[in-house]
Amino acid sequence: MKRPRLTLLQRLILAMSIVAFVAICASAVFLYFRFQASNETFREETLSTFAENLRHELVADPQLSSPNALALKARIHELRGQYAVVGSAGEIIASSGLQEPLVPYAGDHTKYFQLPAHQGQKTLFGVSLPIAQGGLAGVIQVAFPKEHVLFDSILEEFVGDIAWIWIPFVLILLVTNIVVLGFALRPLRVAAQEAAKIGPSSIATRLTESGMPNDVLALIRSVNAALDRLQGGFLSLEQFSGQLAHELRTPLAIAKARLSLSQDHIARAVEKDFEDVERVITQLVDRVRVRTLHYEATDVVDLGAVAADVARYLAPAVVEAGRNIELRTEGGPVLISGARDFIFRALRNLVENALHHSPENGVITIVVFSGGIKVMDQGSGFPQRRLDGGSELLGETDRKDGLGLGLAIVAETMVAHHGRLLLANLPSGGAVATLAFDRKIPASRT
Repeated sequence: MKRPRLTLLQRLILAMSIVAFVAICASAVFLYFRFQASNETFREETLSTFAENLRHELVADPQLSSPNALALKARIHELRGQYAVVGSAGEIIASSGLQEPLVPYAGDHTKYFQLPAHQGQKTLFGVSLPIAQGGLAGVIQVAFPKEHVLFDSILEEFVGDIAWIWIPFVLILLVTNIVVLGFALRPLRVAAQEAAKIGPSSIATRLTESGMPNDVLALIRSVNAALDRLQGGFLSLEQFSGQLAHELRTPLAIAKARLSLSQDHIARAVEKDFEDVERVITQLVDRVRVRTLHYEATDVVDLGAVAADVARYLAPAVVEAGRNIELRTEGGPVLISGARDFIFRALRNLVENALHHSPENGVITIVVFSGGIKVMDQGSGFPQRRLDGGSELLGETDRKDGLGLGLAIVAETMVAHHGRLLLANLPSGGAVATLAFDRKIPASRT
């Protein structure tokens, strides 16, 4: 199964979604590592602040009995921390109830340490700060639980707040970009819709150039230039078809005129053959012309008037063949946008086909109704294989003297007019061919 292709807008949305996802992931990874580095720095700075405050109170009051010292010790206890003032010999001078230093005395230099969890005590992270002030020697040791709110919770909340701001921001930016892209690509969608409406019947239509961005305008102008060349080719082919018909029909008409002067039965047979050749040439030219069929939306055709012209044009041939023709109009005028000459030829082909298959004294009926035009005869009807085969058998012939182009030309003419050729047999006998037009013009608009 072939996968459907994505539109340009869908591809851009997919690409921007991937970029947004990568940006969110990259930001999360960056914030995680940044948090880890900041967490260690913040933890160390917090420990140093407590130790330095304790050293300041110790220098001012070695007994740590001042209100500030008491408040500081209460704060350490409240935060489930521990402290110890260790002398130069490793003895405990003051502590939060410790019987020995948090870590062994290791000289007068600052160091950070970590104590693993033991005996129900959580992992501690601490600092050993030399006193070296007021004639005092030793160190001050302060430690707090590693996951304490002062060290981790504040940073975690900060990261969480940033995440809840960053992710919606990226998503809103993505949606905004999609809306802007949709607006920016609107000229392309308009051009695509206009191009989809261009067909043989509207070959003179061009894509709109006004309001197009410069880069899109270059494409639009190239397409319009290609349409100009196609229109020129269609018109040249149509002109060639007309010249070909004229060049072929003129010698045939001369030959038929000369044969008509003879009373020989062989001359009559040859004259009939020339008529068949002329009809085939006409169909071939019509087949070429219908492929270059074009008309404008303002080209209005009255189907009733076309049917009347076809009836008048073929009436002498119908009477000469011993058949009858009648024209009926149901309702008011039926108006369509189309090429009148091509509709005339299509209807003429249907009537000629009915004339060939009608029995002697049979009636060929042309009915103009709200949906189009029907041509009915009293012959043997269409073969079942033609009715079952649809358009695939329209090019085949049931006649010994034809190429079977008539119905094919009619079908192509109807497709160019956004309509259909419908074939059926009447219950009472005979065939009915319908030119069904899907797009009609209300009579009030004319």
